[in-house]
Amino acid sequence: MFGLRQKINLFIFENKYLILRLMGWIVAISSIVTIGSLIYYHGYEHSAEERMVLLDINRSFFAVFILNYLVRLFFTLERRAYIRSSLLEFTLLSLVVLNFISYQLFKFPIIARFFEWLGWEGFEPYYVFFIQLYLLVLIVLEIVKSVQMLGQVTLRPTTIFLISFIFLIGSGTFLLQMPALTDGSEPLRWIDALFTSTSASCVTGLIVVDTATFFNTKGHLILLFLFQIGGLGIISFATFFATFMKKGMGLKQQSMLKELFDNESLLGTVSLLRKVVFYTITIEFISTAIIYNFWGDYTFATEGKKVFYSAFHAVSAFCNAGFSLFSNGLAEAGVNKNYILHMCIALTIFFGGLGFPALRDIFEVRNVRERLSKPWKKWKLSTQIAFYGSLILIGFGSLMFYLLERKGVLAGESTIGVFVTSLFQSVTTRTAGFNTIDFSLLGSPILIIFIFLMFIGASSGSTGGGIKTSTFVVIFSAIMATVTGRKEVTLGRRTISQELIYKAFSVFIFSATFIFIGVVLLAITEPELEITHLVFEEVSAFATVGLSTGITAQLSDYSKLILIVSMFVGRIGVLSLAFSLSVPTRSNSFHYPKSHIMIG
Repeated sequence: MFGLRQKINLFIFENKYLILRLMGWIVAISSIVTIGSLIYYHGYEHSAEERMVLLDINRSFFAVFILNYLVRLFFTLERRAYIRSSLLEFTLLSLVVLNFISYQLFKFPIIARFFEWLGWEGFEPYYVFFIQLYLLVLIVLEIVKSVQMLGQVTLRPTTIFLISFIFLIGSGTFLLQMPALTDGSEPLRWIDALFTSTSASCVTGLIVVDTATFFNTKGHLILLFLFQIGGLGIISFATFFATFMKKGMGLKQQSMLKELFDNESLLGTVSLLRKVVFYTITIEFISTAIIYNFWGDYTFATEGKKVFYSAFHAVSAFCNAGFSLFSNGLAEAGVNKNYILHMCIALTIFFGGLGFPALRDIFEVRNVRERLSKPWKKWKLSTQIAFYGSLILIGFGSLMFYLLERKGVLAGESTIGVFVTSLFQSVTTRTAGFNTIDFSLLGSPILIIFIFLMFIGASSGSTGGGIKTSTFVVIFSAIMATVTGRKEVTLGRRTISQELIYKAFSVFIFSATFIFIGVVLLAITEPELEITHLVFEEVSAFATVGLSTGITAQLSDYSKLILIVSMFVGRIGVLSLAFSLSVPTRSNSFHYPKSHIMIG
């Protein structure tokens, strides 16, 4: 008997990696099936019997996750250390086992009794939500573990970043076509679903259907999920949770985050990521609370709807997404004169477009204390460019809007109304996409000014788009250095390297060329529309702004595809796209003879 047990143990440990690989496949397939059943459950209408069957299927998959954990625990030599490193997973699965045992032995379902104890009448929907959320958490934990394997992937970080957005857009397109996510009047066409998903994932805000009326609460939640994840990136969220796992982050993940947030080096990337998530949650929570208290005279059907509207607009503002739950945006009657609300949203937009490295430099406690003890110590140069550059552009846009529209859309407004409206439109053109006025009523001069502001966009490392304020400032400084005959380009008593200057001009040329091609194609597919409106639409899409003169919904399918590509390239970044698709040169250590070319 002892010999037989030794042979069994020897066989098991000899096939350890085969068994673990097999369990990995079983968990992966189970996770896909579970997600599929959850999508089917919420995406279609079902009878009570069908819902119970789907819920039983969901609950049955707990056994797979429990078995997988026990197998990995069995093959681990340091079991206590393993349990400590996976304490969250251990706790979640232990609660499942405890609930199962208590029901089988004592007919006492702990989770159901918990909701009854809370006094929630009709607790079944809450119970179903709790079970499904529980499963999703377990699946997310498995996905997070796979992020640690990115170091084995030979693809470039920019390529992985690109693929992650394609996956997010594809998932959103599929989900938005679910019949239970709309008001039930008509299904969403695939091109419109693709357009809406791209607009949300790339935090743009252009819409081809009325977000407020076409989608129900489930659809609004999907959009909220898309632009929250799209604003920070799938890799950011997955890697953030991976930092709490045993192995943490490898060089591949840090390299991807360096590219995503435009960090100077790999040093401090993990710390920056945690600060990014912390600032995002904090600012969105504060913004939600403020917006909730300043809806003014606008009334909501329920308190829950008021909370959801507040959170939706706060997240949309910080992510510079521009999606609104009002048919006319913030120009909706009852909201269009709420200037306090406008200022709250404008401030949230400003922080979202400032960039996470700048937010960290300005608000991190250690930096604040150091500046208080050393008054001569200033913000980093990049932070100064982001902050002061944003203020100058916002001031310029506000002044031009007032001068050009004081006899137009501003006619008849109060003094405070003129100030807030001018300021808000200037802020929102920096890739936010909200509107408190009807942009179809604006004249061509201010539209051209707004095209200029949208093209520059937000700051580096932010949720916004455009060529970025730093790019514009570097190009402007290089031009001034050339005009004044200076050999070096300087900013804030710092010399700007030739590499950064080349990069800035490359971004400008690539972006301008791409927009030019997009406008030409739109002019071919939409010959009856005014060219100024087409240029405004293309720049708005490429800079992921989301403002429109009202022509988006009437565009042809070919034009929508052009804007889809523009939104995607604008969010990924022209240089990132070029780097991910290019073939690396084998060597550039040689030099050709210099030659003189006549310029100008």
